[in-house]
Amino acid sequence: MNKFKLYFLLISVAFGLFSCSKSNNDIVPLRDYSVQYLSDNETIEQYLKTYYIESITNHPGFVDDQDIKFTKIPVNGTQPSIMSLLNSPTFPKLLTKDVSYNDIVYKVYYLKLRADNDLDGKAPCRVDEVLASYNGFYLTNNTTTTNGVTTVDITGTVFETLLYPQQRLGLDRTIRGWAEIFPFFKTGTYNATPSPDPATFTNFGAGVMFLPSGLAYYNSATATIPSYSPLVFSFKLYDLKRADQDLDGVLSIDEDLNHDGDFTNDDTDGDGKQNYLDTDDDGDGALTKNEIKINGVTPASYDLIQDCSGTTTGTKKHLDKTCH
Repeated sequence: MNKFKLYFLLISVAFGLFSCSKSNNDIVPLRDYSVQYLSDNETIEQYLKTYYIESITNHPGFVDDQDIKFTKIPVNGTQPSIMSLLNSPTFPKLLTKDVSYNDIVYKVYYLKLRADNDLDGKAPCRVDEVLASYNGFYLTNNTTTTNGVTTVDITGTVFETLLYPQQRLGLDRTIRGWAEIFPFFKTGTYNATPSPDPATFTNFGAGVMFLPSGLAYYNSATATIPSYSPLVFSFKLYDLKRADQDLDGVLSIDEDLNHDGDFTNDDTDGDGKQNYLDTDDDGDGALTKNEIKINGVTPASYDLIQDCSGTTTGTKKHLDKTCH
């Protein structure tokens, strides 16, 4: 078995499914989101009820660590379905998250394969960049009726596998489902070993997300994914980079002022630009990156940014338009 190798590149390489937010290879007529969601949810739940976890590999330091294999429950089989793990007191456990999007509420199922990892691990926010491997497949609902008997068979078709990620992916530039589910997982521990042994990650967050097409590519088909396909991703979260989308010196995670995980409702100056995309958060004409500096130096953390009186207890200078 090969040791898990990660090579960090200093250049950006466009590759794989998530190098852009969507493919426009083929777009079919738009369906009603609520109607399509009901169909997708039925397909996903049927899959969860008719498949079970055959194996989870525990092999720290190797590429197959936390690999998961799903298998269809045979006729008269007694294997516990994936759905039977819903809110299980032990791991792996199946959980759900309600996501408001496209004017409807999606129920998203996701599996956590093990308990939260080492306390040093960090969870990404929905606009951070993540280093993750993944295996993606789409679900197909094959319903047939013979002699008045209807049979439903859900199958999965793999469209992409990435074992050795070489570039971080911005969660705000991938499909919506990734931004919703990755924040429930933590990064791993980076172990730098002497040459020639490679660097490895252990104790990383590992899971599976089951996404309705409305949180994936919806009516946009790619070369390998049909339109309106529910997608399933098994993934491993190795590392993250805190993003600063507007390059104002304040990390985007610190621009979620009400800490609700939604970056679209934080707009201090009411100019229509969310703070994490606004270079002048309070609209006073002074750039945020200049207002936060102390003696010409950008503070090392958000907590050290000062208020107008020179302390850190009041409204921070870049959020107070009466202070420059």
